[in-house]
Amino acid sequence: MNEFISVKSDKISNLISEQIKSAILNGIFVTGDKLPSERELAERFHASRISIREALKGLEAAGFLEIRHGAGVFVVEMDSKSMSDSLFSILRIQGTSINELTEARAILEPIVAKLATEKITDTEIAALEENIAETKKLIKSNPSLASAKNIEFHSMIAETTRNTVITITMQTLFRVVAQMTLEISNNVSRRIAITNDAIKVHEDIVKGMKDRDAERVYQLMLRHISQVQSGFNMLKSDKPA
Repeated sequence: MNEFISVKSDKISNLISEQIKSAILNGIFVTGDKLPSERELAERFHASRISIREALKGLEAAGFLEIRHGAGVFVVEMDSKSMSDSLFSILRIQGTSINELTEARAILEPIVAKLATEKITDTEIAALEENIAETKKLIKSNPSLASAKNIEFHSMIAETTRNTVITITMQTLFRVVAQMTLEISNNVSRRIAITNDAIKVHEDIVKGMKDRDAERVYQLMLRHISQVQSGFNMLKSDKPA
């Protein structure tokens, strides 16, 4: 079996990396498989061992491979966390604003909530109700954690779509939102007020899901995101210039 073809370019390591990654994504190599040795790869690609080494290190950094010194190079399990971490880093490095995140949420979340309403199970509805109950307790016992619990509610809704693309994308957005919310303001009393307002809407959303009223859930979520933006603006106004 010869999975690879020789390459000739001033960016040899990049081309090698792409071929190995393609072989992994297409299932030629699966989790736990050991890749051919560095020498064998160099022969198959007609490339230098330095280029092979660079390609392998790049794929390890990207989360595709694990280089075990003395043992070889192995394909690792790709999970949603590694992809989410990468997207999270990109959004922060790009200086994404809270307004941009809210705008994206206003476009995506109502549709996600509508789809979730069509797929959600009674067990998942019960989990959302438990999230609301826990958030209420946190407001009294540990207000600083209540906001994160509120955001978790939205993440749980994304999961109920049972769509990996939606889940990873939305959960990453929520991670950035959670981090940026903490950076905006330390006004605890205002955070509590915003969280309480969100809980009321969350309860209405869950009721709409119980009734399997997807259109109502869509409208509730759309209105909720608008309220979220207003809340963020209030928090930002607390921050000293």
